[in-house]
Amino acid sequence: SDTLRNAAYAVAAGIYDRVLVVGAEKIKDQGFSGLAVRNLDMGGLMFSMTMPGMFSMMATKYFNHYNITPEEGKHMLAHVSWKSHKNGVDSPKAHFRKEVSMEQIIKAPIIAWPLGLFDCCGVSDGAAAAIIVPAKDAKKYRDDPIYIKALQMSVAPADGTTTTKYDFLHVESTRRAGARSFEEAGITNPREEIDMAEVHDCFSVTEAVTMEDLQFSKEGNMKEDIESGFFDRDGGLSVQPDGGLKCFGHPIGATGLRMIYEIYKQCQGKAGKRQLKDPKLGLTHNLGGQPPHCTIFVGIFGT
Repeated sequence: SDTLRNAAYAVAAGIYDRVLVVGAEKIKDQGFSGLAVRNLDMGGLMFSMTMPGMFSMMATKYFNHYNITPEEGKHMLAHVSWKSHKNGVDSPKAHFRKEVSMEQIIKAPIIAWPLGLFDCCGVSDGAAAAIIVPAKDAKKYRDDPIYIKALQMSVAPADGTTTTKYDFLHVESTRRAGARSFEEAGITNPREEIDMAEVHDCFSVTEAVTMEDLQFSKEGNMKEDIESGFFDRDGGLSVQPDGGLKCFGHPIGATGLRMIYEIYKQCQGKAGKRQLKDPKLGLTHNLGGQPPHCTIFVGIFGT
């Protein structure tokens, strides 16, 4: 995502006329299995952290804050993964292309409660590329180019790791990058104006909380929107129409461009079996780090 952002700014500044953007990752060649554990020294206090462990804290805090029972919470998160795996069946480039039932998701082995196996994205290799040219020249190269409407990044301080300020109910940098992207693109009602979104669903709870951080759902209301099917492929705002990280895994260097590629194909009307009805505007959200101190990219693209 950041590579595309840098290329876009270079082209907009007139430094280059055409830029090739590439993202790639070979995670499966790293030679280790199991969870990656980080041992952190915070002022003499040592503690261990895994990614599922960190994001599971968002789920438990959200359940408690909004009086959601464990059973209700697991069902809500299961719908997130169920929807994505259902969508991924129609993505020929996805790693995982098989539907998974709600029962399978809920009863799957727990990784970090309440996150089970299907609440976590897989480990995959991958690559993606894009070519950026000035908007005024786009139709010299093809009849159906897609245009960049907004590109924003935000980096949050690590206050959640070192102090008690962070509430584990949101990602501050997502909120800031999203708000700035909407302002840049002239969007005043994201829930109604955005047709589709590819968001960073490393875990089901990450996608769920992002719905509120990007103003697609009101605070405390994403459970109702998720379970009503509002974010399903045929819902009011399709999220992960290609299956997201749940189906593509997470080759880190390629993930951001893969999201943008889906917006590109959907807005061209060339997404095959997963094609949405006449989308004009799509959003991508790419995350790096842990909830208390994430770097966030939000981009808006369309015809």
